[in-house]
Amino acid sequence: MGIREAEEATGISRQNIRFYEKQGLLHPARNKRNSYREYSDEDILRLKQIRLFRKLGMPLDEIRRLLEGDVDLMQALEEQERRLAVEAEHLKASRQFIKKIHDTSLEEMDVDRCLQSMEEEEKRGAVFGKFAEDYKKTALAETKRSFGFHPDTMCGKPEEFTLELCKYANENDLNLVITKEGMNPEFTIDGIEYTAYRFSGRYGITIGCEMKHPEDYIPADMSEDRYNRVRRIYRIVNVCFFLLIIVGGVYSWKGNAGALIIPLLAFAVYIGILIRWHQKNR
Repeated sequence: MGIREAEEATGISRQNIRFYEKQGLLHPARNKRNSYREYSDEDILRLKQIRLFRKLGMPLDEIRRLLEGDVDLMQALEEQERRLAVEAEHLKASRQFIKKIHDTSLEEMDVDRCLQSMEEEEKRGAVFGKFAEDYKKTALAETKRSFGFHPDTMCGKPEEFTLELCKYANENDLNLVITKEGMNPEFTIDGIEYTAYRFSGRYGITIGCEMKHPEDYIPADMSEDRYNRVRRIYRIVNVCFFLLIIVGGVYSWKGNAGALIIPLLAFAVYIGILIRWHQKNR
């Protein structure tokens, strides 16, 4: 059957089916006449298995090991149960901290003491350290979704465009493979598909590169829901940080830099609220 039928049979979107293929979890055959993917009954079963284990929150790397026979089902489930137990402890620590400050107003809150308490929890591997890991993974994933660079030439010809992409890949140690040449070339980096374009700006010619299917990309060891939540927080933090820079510039220009403490404290408290919201919905 084709990808449309596979989508209907498994309840998995075609974007995610393609993503699982890129991750090496699925290897459908190709029709020799038109090169279209053909999904066998075995492929459909594997997709349903992937869906089941993803619903249990199992990381893709662990699912791959399970399907390839590197671990048996009992080992994989015991390891996932251990992960869930750790997450449960994280949630418990978060709830306990919320109870401590539940009846405290913003004006009465001792921010230094709260931060110290959070840091102590981090040392014990509790919730706030886990969020920091999620945030770093998300920030790195955002840089992979789209990026750009300034080429050494005008890239006025397809061969020049290809050369500049290859030069960039060599300089940054990237596993880049050109799949389509032209003035809007296509390529892959570690199996992820990108398309490139050029534009002229204030600082000369820039090459922009974007994922063809950004909705498919999820960092390893993160569920789709958790990644989307942290990604929203990441975007909000960036906007808030940008606004703080503007506010700081205005206060400094007026000679009242000390007043910047208030928006900074508000920013810190707001980030704390976002973190707790993220952990509550994990």
